[in-house]
Amino acid sequence: MIDYDIKYYKDSNFKNEVFLMKILFLLLLFSVKIASQQLLGVDEINFKHKDKKSFDDAILSDAVSISKADVYSRKIIESDIAKLKKFYFDNGFFDTVVDTAISIDYENEEASVTFIITENRKYRIDSIVISGIDKVPAETIAKIKKIKTLKKNDYYNRALIIQHQSEIIDTLQNNGFMNARLSLDSGTIITRHKREGMVNVKFNLEAADSIYYFGKTTMNIKNNKYGVSEKMLREEIIYKEGELYSKVKKQASERNMTKIPIISSAKINVGSIQNDKKVNFNTEVVLNKKNELSPYIKGSNFENRFYLGGGIKYLDKAFFSDKRTLSLELDEDFNSGNINRTELSATITEPYFIIRKITLINKLGIGFNNLENYKNYFLSNLTTLNYFIAPYTFYNNIYFDLSEELIWIKYDTIATGRQTQINSFLSFTIEHDNTNNVLTPSSGFYHSMLVGTSGLLPKLITSITSKEIFYSQFFKAYTLNKFYFSLDKKANNIFATDIKIGDIIEYGAGEKIIPAQPQYKFFSGGSSSVRGWNAKENGMLDNKLDGGTFLVEGSFELRKKLFPDKEGFMKNLGAAFFLDYGNVWETHKNFHFSEIALAIGFGIRYYLFIGPIRFDFGFKLYDPSQPEGNKWLFENFGEIFKSKFALQFAIGEAF
Repeated sequence: MIDYDIKYYKDSNFKNEVFLMKILFLLLLFSVKIASQQLLGVDEINFKHKDKKSFDDAILSDAVSISKADVYSRKIIESDIAKLKKFYFDNGFFDTVVDTAISIDYENEEASVTFIITENRKYRIDSIVISGIDKVPAETIAKIKKIKTLKKNDYYNRALIIQHQSEIIDTLQNNGFMNARLSLDSGTIITRHKREGMVNVKFNLEAADSIYYFGKTTMNIKNNKYGVSEKMLREEIIYKEGELYSKVKKQASERNMTKIPIISSAKINVGSIQNDKKVNFNTEVVLNKKNELSPYIKGSNFENRFYLGGGIKYLDKAFFSDKRTLSLELDEDFNSGNINRTELSATITEPYFIIRKITLINKLGIGFNNLENYKNYFLSNLTTLNYFIAPYTFYNNIYFDLSEELIWIKYDTIATGRQTQINSFLSFTIEHDNTNNVLTPSSGFYHSMLVGTSGLLPKLITSITSKEIFYSQFFKAYTLNKFYFSLDKKANNIFATDIKIGDIIEYGAGEKIIPAQPQYKFFSGGSSSVRGWNAKENGMLDNKLDGGTFLVEGSFELRKKLFPDKEGFMKNLGAAFFLDYGNVWETHKNFHFSEIALAIGFGIRYYLFIGPIRFDFGFKLYDPSQPEGNKWLFENFGEIFKSKFALQFAIGEAF
């Protein structure tokens, strides 16, 4: 019996060990399989649509987390299914079904992911109901009814829902209901009617039952070591005590204060509320450093040439006044070894000159210009009055400019070698600008018109002196127009076009009157002009370096972000394709349509915070200055990359 029991125990123990080993081996295989799946790379991401396709694959790619070169993970896939459903839901597709198909290549350790999408119907809005506004007066209700962000039968869109509710609350808060807001419990309720494919939208508001008024406003200037006055800050507040509370007036007052250079930030906060519903406010103000010294680099154009420059700038943000600024600059600009500029300048800016809407800028400069056919030393002064009209009118700004220059010129081509000039130019410019970005606009329209006259001041001066001082007399008119169109929602593809026309009409006669000087004339060719020609090389002129008095010029350009979905260096890489046209003539009497030059080309862009760094390759498609048989680009193949080609470099868009 004992021997039997021992043998049975040994057999049983052996079987248990074998069973455990099998379990461990299966667990090991399973873990190896899981580990191998976790290390799979994502090779492809596709979107398959079973019924219809309402969104481009690029938009859907932005809605999911997984991307190429990621490590494949089932958790991420499940999360992305939920994200796609939410994306479609937010765009009115409440019944969308999302599935996936995964193809795994174990040999190459790659996985291909396909999201299979059935959109189903898109829901429309049947009604919009607002609750909680029983105590709102009729005139405010009328303003709310004018909000047309959402209308009956519009397709449901979450972004528009949020915008609509925000406009409702803004309307209430700008008409005294300071605390009006969405209900914390049930702000927006969407009721879906699947059979009809419609939804009801209900906004539940609260605290829209009490009207408030502006009370007193106190100022708290943190660490006021520069003695900034409260009176100056109060001048920036556009509301008055006793007025109906308005959020937009409060915010505008904050913006006005932060526009003052010495002010870093200004925040108007609720202080206390009186029994008569007047609200007292506390303003927290933080100051900037008064004095600032900083180096800088820049790119600029002068007489159509691109100059790469830099310098050092000293800024006093409260120069004998809390609002006035003083800027001292030493500026160096280089085009080449023998073409360069140097200037030392002082600029005073007075933001509110006589009235709030007028800004006065006065710049006094002394410097040196080194150009191809002459060198000059100059003493100049430019006075600018800028009148801001309004942001909502067609014309937004008016500029009055008066420039005066005393120039000592050393010419390379005249016998005397030297000439003293006094130039003055009085001009009026009116401007419209609704472009969406200063450096890289993707939508909007810019338009300006300038008219001016030269010679009034030097004529007066020369009438009372016998010195050999020369000056010009002319009228000048110029218009610049730029249009920008985004070809997709993310502005990765932009079509841009511009046209500029200018004319200078000289008048007067006398031994001291000379032709209009180059700094006032027009040039063609260069990085921001007709790009098949280098700077100042295009023109129906005897001497292209002196410029002409009549200009017609413009461009058509397609701008494209090459890899907008990439990260790092590639994300900011772009390209452009352009057709430029135009020319410059001695006078408008010499203009002929057949003499308009054409250039085509392409360019590479790299977008930085200062704007794009660009290289443009321009070709002379049509050169009216050439003889017959050599006017068009392909009439002489041997000259395409010689006399018919120009490489341009610049910082910033061409227009």
